[in-house]
Amino acid sequence: MSLMLASFSTYAATVVVMVGTTVGGNPNNFSPKNITIRPGDEVRWEWASGTHPSVADDGTSFAAFNVSANTPATRGPFNTLGTITYHCQPHSFQATPGGPWEGMVGSITVTNTPQASLNAKAAGVALSVYPNPSKGLVVVTLNQKVGPEYKLRLSNVLGREIRSFALRSEASNTGMPLNLSDLPAGMYFYSLVLNDKVVSTKRFVLQN
Repeated sequence: MSLMLASFSTYAATVVVMVGTTVGGNPNNFSPKNITIRPGDEVRWEWASGTHPSVADDGTSFAAFNVSANTPATRGPFNTLGTITYHCQPHSFQATPGGPWEGMVGSITVTNTPQASLNAKAAGVALSVYPNPSKGLVVVTLNQKVGPEYKLRLSNVLGREIRSFALRSEASNTGMPLNLSDLPAGMYFYSLVLNDKVVSTKRFVLQN
């Protein structure tokens, strides 16, 4: 096992989960809700809105966290294969005593299957939009070669998709320019989408 984990450590990734995203008018969500990682990877929770003190369902898999605008929380590396479930304390519930948590919940699955390898590779992609905050003219960068399956999705605070862009080759070279100046000022979220699945989501502020 130690040799296997050592080989994985070279490719360790940090997976970002946004805390307090809005889906269908409900602002109490983790995004992505369920993630799959490889042994040795870490998870970083970043604030989107609200107050969401969160704990692992078993109380021991990782330390409790409560993120804020300037204080993300990173846990890991996770080395034990299996699934860890967790929940936001004020925004989740148990329908039956001892039953599964519902509402604002999430899960981390640690596995060494080939699919997990693909997910970890995708999670290791660093997508950036800058300047942030911006007045509309931005540059999109990606830290690895762009393929046709990579897209950037821009959503409003209600979780509704506003724009979707196929990432062009210059995103991994000089940077891919975008003009968002026609959008209203406010907070948005930009997501890296790989094969129609959201890999990571970050905040973006558009100013007048």
